[in-house]
Amino acid sequence: MRLIGRVAVLSIAVSTAAMVLILSVMNGMNRFVAERFWGVDPDLKIEAVQGKFFEEGDLLERVRKTEGVMSASAVIEDQALLVYGEQTAMVRLKGVDTAFERVSDILSQVYSGQYNLETIDDAALVLMGGGVYNQMQIPPANGSACRLYTVDADRLSGPFAMQQAVSSYAVYPSGLFSSIPEYDNQYLFCNLGFARRVFDAGSRLSAVEVKVKPGFRLAEVQDRLRQETGNAYVVKDRIEQQQTMFRSMKAEKLIVVAVFAFVMLIATFTMVANQMLLIYEKRHDIGILSSMGMRTERLQLLFLLHGVLVSLWGTLSGVFFGSLLTFGQQRFGWVRLGGGSGSYITDAYPVSWQVGDVLAVVAIGLCIGILASVLPLKQVASFAGKIRGGV
Repeated sequence: MRLIGRVAVLSIAVSTAAMVLILSVMNGMNRFVAERFWGVDPDLKIEAVQGKFFEEGDLLERVRKTEGVMSASAVIEDQALLVYGEQTAMVRLKGVDTAFERVSDILSQVYSGQYNLETIDDAALVLMGGGVYNQMQIPPANGSACRLYTVDADRLSGPFAMQQAVSSYAVYPSGLFSSIPEYDNQYLFCNLGFARRVFDAGSRLSAVEVKVKPGFRLAEVQDRLRQETGNAYVVKDRIEQQQTMFRSMKAEKLIVVAVFAFVMLIATFTMVANQMLLIYEKRHDIGILSSMGMRTERLQLLFLLHGVLVSLWGTLSGVFFGSLLTFGQQRFGWVRLGGGSGSYITDAYPVSWQVGDVLAVVAIGLCIGILASVLPLKQVASFAGKIRGGV
């Protein structure tokens, strides 16, 4: 009997520890990916509600004067075709002003060359994503220019429409950056003025990116900017800028919780068996207490409390050992990527322990434990009824 009880506790503890550990790994990976995005993404981003571009006007100055804004950068971004030899790639050309390096953490993402966006006549230096550079197969220390092609849809009319609509510019990679594949494989950064010429944008922008001063709450500054810019613009925080990614992360986490809750439910079958055997073993005691006048509900409550304590002991033990493994991985990096060869962006699996996850695991464990304890209670009433019937 004691062995079955220990197995019940162990099965709950193992499944609970695994749930805590897996959720911590997911949190760590999600945070790691988000931080890679945030190396390029600003704290806040202002875009037009309608249309791709909008007139700059005095918007940039008004944003910079808003309380809580540390710096603001004018940005224009659109697609272009990059050609080098026989290699071609659709890229996102992002023109930025001199404030961009203060708004984002782009300088820390540069791993080769330097951050230099100078423009000379119709040619420009660009900061190129490492994925784009590899895809274009540009030789190291190459002096030849890549060609950047854009199409102006407003000029697509007349007998020589295509020749007039297509513009070509020379670009040279001054440096390479590495963030995440979504940026590495398609982004080029250039001077704002050069991008305006490439896209024939005049004084228009596609966004204003904002860095919030330390000590100010992001939500408060976001509300101030919404009031300052009006209904014609939308102010997005970092999560809203990558809404699809964060939604998919949340969905993945919910699926993992559901799967492990099912695993915990299966693990409690041993606890159901333990409860049923315990009730059967104590059937004579149940009969004696029942004949002495103890109500069936009180007898059922005793066995219910026993089941809850078994579930609580298994759940808390699992949370303890799962948390211990999580903090150990966080501190010592026991499990490494690629054997710690250094070929990955990070050597060890990132983990992040969160109180909310632990509370959710404890709540799930207790709910399933209570359910498993309730199921066998009909036996208590059956044994008590038999004794009373015999009397």
